[in-house]
Amino acid sequence: MSQSTKKKKSPNRHLARESAIEALYAWHSGGNDAAMVPSILADRLKQEEKSGQDEDYLREIVYGVSKSYETLDEMIGKAVQGRSLRSVAHVELNILRIAVWELQHRLEIPYRVIINEALELTRAYADEPSRGFINGVIDKVAQTLRKSEFKQ
Repeated sequence: MSQSTKKKKSPNRHLARESAIEALYAWHSGGNDAAMVPSILADRLKQEEKSGQDEDYLREIVYGVSKSYETLDEMIGKAVQGRSLRSVAHVELNILRIAVWELQHRLEIPYRVIINEALELTRAYADEPSRGFINGVIDKVAQTLRKSEFKQ
């Protein structure tokens, strides 16, 4: 197969989500300062091991989550039972924020794919007990935001 007939590999959204976790963690640790977002994103985009990531999707996630985190946290808070959001680790909270943002804004992505991606991120960035917690929270939010997908 010649170079010209090879299918061009599409940008990787999983890598973009990984970078988004790292960027949002830095942003959250910096006090949720919106002014930090452009430089944090620039740092993430320079990471060589993340070449091939969907850079537009990375920007979309980070700007989307950082602009609407209070609304996202409100939805997450309603789904968290018996636990304050302040007790949720930063990395877990940002995984949840990305997933809830995707549930709201990326309707073309099935909720099961969003949950699976969140669990993959949890496996890479958090401990094993976090997976059940994250799965349960996203599932509850998905039942509210994606009712039609649950009726199928």
